[in-house]
Amino acid sequence: MKSTEKRNILILIGVGIIIIATIWLCTKLGNKEEKETPNLPEVSSASQGEYTKVEQDGSIVNTSEKLHQDREESGFTVSNISFAEINGKTVLKARITNKTGINQDSFFGSIVLLDKAGKEIGRIPVTVAKTQKGETVEIEAYITESYANAYDFRLEK
Repeated sequence: MKSTEKRNILILIGVGIIIIATIWLCTKLGNKEEKETPNLPEVSSASQGEYTKVEQDGSIVNTSEKLHQDREESGFTVSNISFAEINGKTVLKARITNKTGINQDSFFGSIVLLDKAGKEIGRIPVTVAKTQKGETVEIEAYITESYANAYDFRLEK
């Protein structure tokens, strides 16, 4: 081998080492920046608002006192109301007591969500189980849209 061939081979090896070192450094610095950024739960900005707070687990809980008040709706008492956005679903849970004075068959209804002005902002379908007069049952209604910031609701039969 001639000396110029040896020199060219050494230059290629040197350039290769520089390229590998550069790639390695970029990878190390990129990983360090990722580690410094904490993994925070993703929260939909549309669901944050005046009547919500974000819990440590990332769920968004409705804080409206009006929404959580017990109420009489269509002959039923609605109580023990919880309303939150959990894992991308807006969920309303409550206890419903049949105060109509007669036994009621199961029915499909709607949870009509309202803003502070009383304007409808969304609907969540709900099924209420068959109830005897005076009987209390649990309901759970959910939708995959973000309505956690509602001010109030009404139950439509």
